[in-house]
Amino acid sequence: MKLHLGCGQIYLKGYINIDYPPAFQTVQSNVKADLYQDITKLNYHKGSIDEIRLHHVFEHFTRPVALALICKWRDWLKVGGLLRIETPDTLSSFKIMISPLFSYSDKQQVLRHIFGSHEASWAAHYDGWYKNKFDFTLKELGFNKLKFKKNSRGLLRNIEVTAYKTDETFNYEKYKKRVTKLLSFSTIKVRAKNKNIPEGSEAKMLKIWLKIWGKNL
Repeated sequence: MKLHLGCGQIYLKGYINIDYPPAFQTVQSNVKADLYQDITKLNYHKGSIDEIRLHHVFEHFTRPVALALICKWRDWLKVGGLLRIETPDTLSSFKIMISPLFSYSDKQQVLRHIFGSHEASWAAHYDGWYKNKFDFTLKELGFNKLKFKKNSRGLLRNIEVTAYKTDETFNYEKYKKRVTKLLSFSTIKVRAKNKNIPEGSEAKMLKIWLKIWGKNL
């Protein structure tokens, strides 16, 4: 069984194509899916899926929800199963933003690519992804054999990663430990007295993120 999540107008044979119901669509009027559903609400048996792929969908999830989805998808995949994700390449996009060689119009297009089109509540991008971030995150959460491909369309820069589920055993506590580590990198820390851990409001922020992560497993 193969899943194509957030399929939009691209219907792939051999996959279960899944997207929002037509009532939620805006500019894409010809969405064709096998199943119309919020993909955060999907549930499949552990070890039942051969491949999960999504293109320009993953950036629409907040930081803790994105990590919860990776954990869920890993559970669904068979050992050796494939995860394939494409998002805007935030790092390459930033290089265009700081370059004096591109016009104001060019940079506004790139900003839209980074942050989303904003014509609907779901049409915003909540986090940025790039090669090193995918590499670190997916390896921490039990994937290996990562391969990367950079794609572009005009000014728009994208990064595509393929990764395979390892045979490493994960339970809730192991996921939580790894996710805590990953989320802690996004907290603001006071680097004093050899300390590099979140404190005060940032420690509270981390707890909130972890709560959101747990609710979305």
